[in-house]
Amino acid sequence: MIKSLYFDNTAYQYAYELERLIRNFSLPHRLEFYTDITPHGTDYAYFCADNGKLSVTVSDNDTVYKESSDVCEPSDYENELCRLLCRCMERHGHAPLPWGILTGVRPVKYIRSIYETRDNAEEYLRNSLLVSDKKIQLANDVIRIQKPVLDSLDLRKISLYVSIPFCPSRCSYCSFISASGEGALKLIDDYFGLLLKELDIYADIVKRFSLKVDTVYIGGGTPTTLSASQLDCLIDKLGEFDIANIREFTAEAGRPDTITEDKLMALKNGGVRRISINPQSMNDSVLEAVGRRHTVKQVCEAFDIARKVGFDCINSDIIAGLPAETEHSFEASLQQLCKLSPENITVHTLSLKRSSALFRQFGNNIGKGAKYMTDTAYDMLCEKGYFPYYLYRQKNIADNLENIGYCKDGCESIYNICIMEDVQTILAAGCGASTKLYDGKNVSRVINYKYPYEYISRFALMNERKRDIENFFEEKLTLA
Repeated sequence: MIKSLYFDNTAYQYAYELERLIRNFSLPHRLEFYTDITPHGTDYAYFCADNGKLSVTVSDNDTVYKESSDVCEPSDYENELCRLLCRCMERHGHAPLPWGILTGVRPVKYIRSIYETRDNAEEYLRNSLLVSDKKIQLANDVIRIQKPVLDSLDLRKISLYVSIPFCPSRCSYCSFISASGEGALKLIDDYFGLLLKELDIYADIVKRFSLKVDTVYIGGGTPTTLSASQLDCLIDKLGEFDIANIREFTAEAGRPDTITEDKLMALKNGGVRRISINPQSMNDSVLEAVGRRHTVKQVCEAFDIARKVGFDCINSDIIAGLPAETEHSFEASLQQLCKLSPENITVHTLSLKRSSALFRQFGNNIGKGAKYMTDTAYDMLCEKGYFPYYLYRQKNIADNLENIGYCKDGCESIYNICIMEDVQTILAAGCGASTKLYDGKNVSRVINYKYPYEYISRFALMNERKRDIENFFEEKLTLA
């Protein structure tokens, strides 16, 4: 395992991307950085780019391999160093990275830009960026399915995101912003009151600048941690944004053990048309291993309630690579989920976050078989009439894979496409929420405090940042 990175003075300017790439070859661990000194010891990578002579040397387990090049333009130095690193790592026995030297969260967005700006785009993806044929095809599938949605977007419209960062308990794989446990749940009432005030601020901005709302997404955490009366109150507040004619209204019901008929009725009566019921696995032993305090039976019951209430667009998440999940049991789990016939299925690949309890408990013994599982999911879901319509990657994702959202024909989530492709302004309320301001080309962000106690104690200070949002719309209005 590489523990130290060495750079000469020229190569050091590419350290950020090279570090991200090298982490795709191993589990998360600490790396030491050194500049302009000769490497010593073992388990290091050494990057040189002085005088146009590029080289990468990798020492791993007392074996040293070196790859060199002096035939590229300075504008391609970063990519060439990345390619040389990949060659060294493969010589050390590592499998080729399926996304090649791409390390970003949004590969489809980048690949779309390649098609728009380059001739022979696929040749460039394959030979210069080392993207596998399978991932090129996957990206092409997503680009094709997204096109009608992207063509339908109106820059004068925005989306709203509302964060409910509470869960009844914390799953062991989770590193997302969520608060669980008795102490955290005591914060709900204070948090909820301030959340409504933040939505008042956004409602004023929307009215003053004559904005139109396109989609609304209530996410978490687990929004159905709220009571039915709180959900009623939240949706009444959202009604102040004139959402009667929006194209999409989603709420993550999430954990089956929080779903009740009165909560789903509150959502349905308030105009929510799309919900998530997220089992993560349809295998009780796996659910127990990761601390999911519900059963497969409860998943099925939640689906029955949702269909009874009248929801005809349900998303379900499942995770590839969880502990206690085998390749065979994952396939059986996905088959069982398909029998419930959700309109969307999102297949996540386990992200190996050092901050998660799961990583601390299992270390190297998690994420096994993820590639087989995601390949199986792609084949099975496409055969059953689902299509990949958005994807994103995460840091330290197992086998350097991705998370893919699949949908039945016509059931794409507009919000999911917009947030992953950075193509729409999203006003985001609640802790950990990130407002995205899209000017038609670039995205700037205004970020709320991360944790509920910060959001509550520093609410007034946080809302001073709303001036950046107002400035954005004032400038946009002036230009118009």
